[in-house]
Amino acid sequence: MTRISEQASQFGVPGLVDNTGTDYAEAHLPTVVSSMVAETKLTRPGLPSGLLLEPSRLQALDCIEQVPFVLVSAPAGFGKTTLVSQWLEQEKPVHAWLTLDHRDNAPALFWNAVASALARVNPRFAIRESTLLAALEPGAAVDPVTMLINRLADYSRTWQAPSRLVLVLDDFHLLDQQVLLEQIRRFIDFAPGFLRIVCISRLDPPIRTAQLLARQQMVRLGPEVLRFDLALTRKFVQARRADLSEEQMLQLHQRTGGWPAALQLSALSENPLSHVPGPGQRALSDYLLEEVFAGLEPGLQQFLQDMSLLPLFSHEVADEARNGSDAADWIAVMRERNLLFQSYGEGHYWYRLHDLLIDWLQAQDREPEGESSIRIRAAEAFRQRGLIVEALELFLAEGCYDQAEALVPLLLQAEDLSGYRSLPSRFPDSVRMCSPALLLLQALFAFMDGQYGAVLEHLAAADRLLQSTDPSPDTEALQFVSMLLGWPSARFAGHRAEAEQSLTQIQARLASAPVGLQHWGLYTLGTEAFMEARLGPARTLLTDALAGALKSGDNPCALRCLVMLVPVLVQGGRIGDARRCYEQTRLKLVNGPVSKEQVCLLAYLEGLLALEHHDLAYAAKRLGEAGLIADQHLTPLDQLYLAFERFRLGMVLRDSELWQQELSRIEQLHQVMGQLRWHHNIPRPEVLEALARLTEGNAFPLILWAQSDPEPVVGNRFCTLNETLLKLIGQLLAASPVARELAALRTEAEEAGLLQLVCRLDLVSLMVQAFGDQDPEGAVKKLDALLALWVPRGLVRPFVDADPRLDSLLDACITRGWSEVEASRILALRQARMEPEAETCARTPEVAGPDEPLSDREQGVLDLLAEGLSNKAISKQLGISVATVKSHLSNIYGKLQAENRMQAVARARELGLMS
Repeated sequence: MTRISEQASQFGVPGLVDNTGTDYAEAHLPTVVSSMVAETKLTRPGLPSGLLLEPSRLQALDCIEQVPFVLVSAPAGFGKTTLVSQWLEQEKPVHAWLTLDHRDNAPALFWNAVASALARVNPRFAIRESTLLAALEPGAAVDPVTMLINRLADYSRTWQAPSRLVLVLDDFHLLDQQVLLEQIRRFIDFAPGFLRIVCISRLDPPIRTAQLLARQQMVRLGPEVLRFDLALTRKFVQARRADLSEEQMLQLHQRTGGWPAALQLSALSENPLSHVPGPGQRALSDYLLEEVFAGLEPGLQQFLQDMSLLPLFSHEVADEARNGSDAADWIAVMRERNLLFQSYGEGHYWYRLHDLLIDWLQAQDREPEGESSIRIRAAEAFRQRGLIVEALELFLAEGCYDQAEALVPLLLQAEDLSGYRSLPSRFPDSVRMCSPALLLLQALFAFMDGQYGAVLEHLAAADRLLQSTDPSPDTEALQFVSMLLGWPSARFAGHRAEAEQSLTQIQARLASAPVGLQHWGLYTLGTEAFMEARLGPARTLLTDALAGALKSGDNPCALRCLVMLVPVLVQGGRIGDARRCYEQTRLKLVNGPVSKEQVCLLAYLEGLLALEHHDLAYAAKRLGEAGLIADQHLTPLDQLYLAFERFRLGMVLRDSELWQQELSRIEQLHQVMGQLRWHHNIPRPEVLEALARLTEGNAFPLILWAQSDPEPVVGNRFCTLNETLLKLIGQLLAASPVARELAALRTEAEEAGLLQLVCRLDLVSLMVQAFGDQDPEGAVKKLDALLALWVPRGLVRPFVDADPRLDSLLDACITRGWSEVEASRILALRQARMEPEAETCARTPEVAGPDEPLSDREQGVLDLLAEGLSNKAISKQLGISVATVKSHLSNIYGKLQAENRMQAVARARELGLMS
């Protein structure tokens, strides 16, 4: 389990009702498009009244149509944001706007915010924890850049896409993390042709802009372009005051250097030319702000001072922070006088003072006690409106650690917690070590890093605190969360007794646990059953957990259940059920917000299923895509299982470089997690290497291992049973008699429900009968029975992986007409498998296209089908009825000779029909 967000439901936020009877959050709260990304960041700031409309300035931005990247770079007060916003208002291109803040200075949170901005253009980009990459096609080495590029490229080929899409990144100077800046540079370099990126910054960012300028892929608009010439200065100032002579206007222009903010402040000043400093920006702005501020009525002065303490404000928040009722009046005065501020959100309910004004106001002599009370009351107002991050930051700034600590469970609702890893360290030890929620947060981070020993330490401390706390629904929920984290951590750390204790506690408390956590409890019990090779109970528990999670909308839990249930069904010989379960669940998951973790895990599952069906090209594609982003978005444990599937792919493809690379990766991840014993549901690395060598024709490593490793040392029964089969094969290759052991293992596997293992055992016994007992005729009859039994269930992989001598027995079946269809299919797959690797990877199967081509609308439906959209979502995207969508789907199925969505998409990929 990678998050414990469900506990947050125990800390509900009361709603507020305004004087119209409308719920405040519904009417005015910034819409949360993605986890912790408010609409105020995604909405283009409103344009002030009395704005200078000057075509020559706006024409400077027409370069947006010509080059992929435009940098608008100048110090504060040059009107950068206003000018870009004005150009968008006039030209009306399709655009996405993102105002950055210091929290976006991390790859995970930045790309989350970018995806949320793009999701306002088209919902296909929407994803919960960064709705980024709801279906983003990966391709970058360790980040989501290429995923987003591919997703944008796919979108650009749809009929809904505009000819130009402008992405505006405001306050870009707040980003300085080198890894993130490199990612952004690659994003600029490889963005699809219809995308135009506009960065608004106070500084030229270190992203090698000289190269872009040299290649004419960029235009920079700096102070020399943005400053007003004399004519613009005259036009601007005269619109605000008419008492200056031409000589005074020239003097004002020379002294301000055409700096728009200085001209704005000068126009507001009673004596715009009295002792104005030269054009040094800090001195000039400080002087003018002092002049303007001195001319304001005391009430407005105080209001501005108070609002400079807040990250943003509405008139309701301002009133509550100041214990007043006049905020709406003062905001109206600010609008009327064009003071330096910006408005955000639908209807512009939210405001923020200009940075110049904030910096100047905060540098003035203040009353610390009054400031503190304003921040604290504002934090409470933000908390009541669900703006948890803003409230948390203000509480921490004022040292209100108890109030801040109470918000931590609510913060855990964020699915992408990577930007909050430093949060516990911002609390003093006296609070951090006495807070169960903070200790659980630290345990969660340690779990995500695979540091299971550290998890147990944090959980032990949290449990001691919870035991000394009076019982309540809140403490009981936190105790159950501790159990859920405790079982896997204790097991993987080698503390079997502690793991069993946690499991017993989960079983005892499951019925009384909060409903949201019950699904996680069932998932934990199902995972334990799988590891102990009790596939019947595992399937039941995980199916119930998945159904409950989907019903309650708990997508993180549903994803985890799916990731465990698909392998359970595969190992249970239910390949068709596994595909149907995956397809149905995926459609429900991607209809809601999607995370980068989800994108990666779904690609992993698709690759796993493709490998079971011997669709090697698609398996390589999806497993490769998952591997490209796994480092950043998957836990070490998830990465280990992904590496195992890529190891299997390398064996099948006879790609020794690939399987050796992934085997090394598995060993490294095991070491990272600090485990002494092997507790995973895959064979140990030394066994995997021996198996890979066997596929290359070298049986000696497997024989040696089988003779030198008499006792199993793994930590779960599932792995033990599979390793036992490999050991028996090694002994068989050494000419040792193993018939009795094979029979005993088959009985145990069948009782456990491991039908894939049973199938592999049957094939080993078949080869012994044919070539050891010299009974080929009997072996052919047995093969006929095995083909009829297993292949209809979807068990193809065991036959394809079997001894090369199986080909002669398959030929004999075909000659006799026994299970001819199944035998021919398996033989064809095996022969294709034996071709040289380069040819296998490079060859595109020759598949006959549909008798009747798809119409343009059918192609559009098919593209959205491949994205996993439901009929309802497709109808909304294309502007057609659900009934029409179903009609198009029927036509697509008929033309592609497919029975369902997955088959249609797979067939389309084979035919090269995907856009």
